[in-house]
Amino acid sequence: MTFLNPIFLVGLLSAAIPLIIHLSRSRRTKKIRFSTTRFLTAQFLRSYRMSRLKELWLLAARMALCALFAMALAQPLIQPSGQSFLLGGQSRTVVLVVDNSASMGYVEDNETLLERAQQAAADVLDGLQEGDHAAIVFAGRRDAGPEVVFDEPTPELGDVRQAVDMAKVETLGTDLSRAVVRAEELAQSGASTSSREVYVLSDLQDSGWELLEDETEGSADVNFFFVSIRPKEPRNLAVTAVQYAASRPMVGVPFSIKPHIRNQSDAVAEDDAELFIDDKKVGQQQIDSLAGGRWATPTFYHTFDEGGWHSGYVQVADESLDTDNRRYFAFEVLDSVKVLAVNGAPSSVHRLDEVFFLKTALGASASGNSPIDVTTVLPRSFTGSDLTDVRVVILANVESLSSQAVEKLETFVDQGGSLLVFLGDKINSSFYNQTLTGTNRMHGGLLPGRLTNIAGDPSAETGDLRIADTDDSHVVLAAFDDGTAGNLSSVTMKAVWEFEPGDSAVLMRTNTGSPLLCERSFGEGHVMVFASTCDRDWTNFPVRPAYLPWVYRLVGYLSQEPMGRQNFYNTGDSVPVPVSATEGMSQLLVKKPDGSIGNVGTTGDSSAPFAFDDTRQAGVYSMYAPNSPDDAQIFVANLESYESDLTYLDEVLAASDENASVEQGIQDVLLPGRALVSYVDNPARVGEASVLARRGIRLWDVFLFLALAVALFEPWFANRISLRRLAKPNEVRPSQPLSTGRLRVVSSGTARSESQHEDRENSEVEEEIGVS
Repeated sequence: MTFLNPIFLVGLLSAAIPLIIHLSRSRRTKKIRFSTTRFLTAQFLRSYRMSRLKELWLLAARMALCALFAMALAQPLIQPSGQSFLLGGQSRTVVLVVDNSASMGYVEDNETLLERAQQAAADVLDGLQEGDHAAIVFAGRRDAGPEVVFDEPTPELGDVRQAVDMAKVETLGTDLSRAVVRAEELAQSGASTSSREVYVLSDLQDSGWELLEDETEGSADVNFFFVSIRPKEPRNLAVTAVQYAASRPMVGVPFSIKPHIRNQSDAVAEDDAELFIDDKKVGQQQIDSLAGGRWATPTFYHTFDEGGWHSGYVQVADESLDTDNRRYFAFEVLDSVKVLAVNGAPSSVHRLDEVFFLKTALGASASGNSPIDVTTVLPRSFTGSDLTDVRVVILANVESLSSQAVEKLETFVDQGGSLLVFLGDKINSSFYNQTLTGTNRMHGGLLPGRLTNIAGDPSAETGDLRIADTDDSHVVLAAFDDGTAGNLSSVTMKAVWEFEPGDSAVLMRTNTGSPLLCERSFGEGHVMVFASTCDRDWTNFPVRPAYLPWVYRLVGYLSQEPMGRQNFYNTGDSVPVPVSATEGMSQLLVKKPDGSIGNVGTTGDSSAPFAFDDTRQAGVYSMYAPNSPDDAQIFVANLESYESDLTYLDEVLAASDENASVEQGIQDVLLPGRALVSYVDNPARVGEASVLARRGIRLWDVFLFLALAVALFEPWFANRISLRRLAKPNEVRPSQPLSTGRLRVVSSGTARSESQHEDRENSEVEEEIGVS
């Protein structure tokens, strides 16, 4: 047997306190002989002696009570044979998995969860001795994998303690699964030791564990300790996403920003959402009575006055967990977009011209200067057009194009340009089906599929076709979901072209189910097809209020640079750098959100040889050449939204099987094949759990139970003795009732014998009573 707190064995001396009190109250009294003592019977003597024995039992119970409490406080364990008295003789390799992700910055009782984890880690390290080895793995999510402080377990425990003390909360997601696997590898790679242990010090977020497809078989000799360090009543208000009504803002055009704010608590939340652009506060909206588990989506509108890169963020104020209070964004605002429109049905009458309404809508601007510059050409002139600075080409009811024009258009889109096709009555379906589709064309042709027929009656006075279904998740159509950009329900069409959408994305459909707007990728560019006209020949769309924002968002989306939406990353991601960006440069520098400078490094991957890995900070990053810091490319890194979800593994595992323990759930689901798993729900008990798992069975609960039993027995027994003493003595009945009423006559010899016997008993009574 061994003891976790042997200092409390000193408390065994307290068992002498009842004995000392008993002896101090005992005293010798003067012996006085009473002649009447001869009348004391043998029965009275036996009762007196039994009373003395009961008092000794009561004294023993009191001494045992003190001793049992002292033993329980010393925390005894059953010690395996061959071990020393104070847990020595066992070399250990310990790997600490310290969760330093964003959720560990949760503040409760004026301390963060990471600080509790550091204290638990210190308790584990305090139990190590000279010759033991230790290592640390941080569980923040990174593309490169978990951060390992020591390549292998080290005997320099002071260095390990210093690394634990210096740990800071990082704005990273949680990656417990890969961190635990890496820690297990470290524990097995260390020196030959008799005990290998992995301590997972984390809030154990459910989102932090992913089932690994290539998970290796576990080791049977590694002890895993999952220490739950979580808030008692988690509550969090977080900005988890920001939605934009258009892919890219334009100068002078109102741009909408819609943050998604979640309240994860049982209480109603009230706060202010604030919008900052270029470090200036430009908007604020109050969030009223947001119920627990619900979302708020306030909408901000901002108009950019100049082009170029602009950055900003949306924030809320939440003191419990501030690492997810902000969501960053960065845009390259378009101050000028060149669009080439191929007019398939020109007219000297403006309202009858095919592109009249289209050019009018794209030329509208609150400032009077539209950022969209539309140039119109005829189909026969397209071959000679310069597409160097053109971002979007529009085919407006074009009957056909020459083979050279088609090849030029395919090359333009393949290299990152965009094509927008409006159909109509001039369309030659044979040309489109043979030249713009088919396996003989680049990427299978520009169109998503073959044109089949015209649905509806183009000569009708009114149209029966309507817009019935839209993909509201697409950035072009997102603003029409809540009506902020207009209402599409009033749009009618007399006729549309029906075509096969193939594998393209159908963004709009008519009430008959026919595709109305489709999108497909073509090389590095995009192609969109609208099945009706861009003028009033087949539809009233051009004269509806929703037409202008719809066209603006459509052209703005198509005018973005290739891979333009990839400037948003999660913290911990590896940001690839195009090879073209490094041509002619010895190095690229990256300015981090805190102002420090990092370098773009090599990856060893031929498909993406250059990348920037140090994105552990949330915020705006600028990548530039050393000699041209003003010509920078901007990207942002945000905390992944799952990190704001304070749902924990122990809750999920307990809910999956009510009859199974958390340890069993970890063994069956998270770490199959690992037999030595312990779950600790209180970080203050990690040292105790460690010794229990390594050394045997704890006995202090048994001693506490015995102490409780003795504590209940002692007052009951003491009261029973007191009641017997205070009770009224029973009447003494004659031992031999006389039936005749006459006195019994005895002989003189018999009388002398009885008198001598009584004298001996009286003498014994005097001795007994003399010590009281």
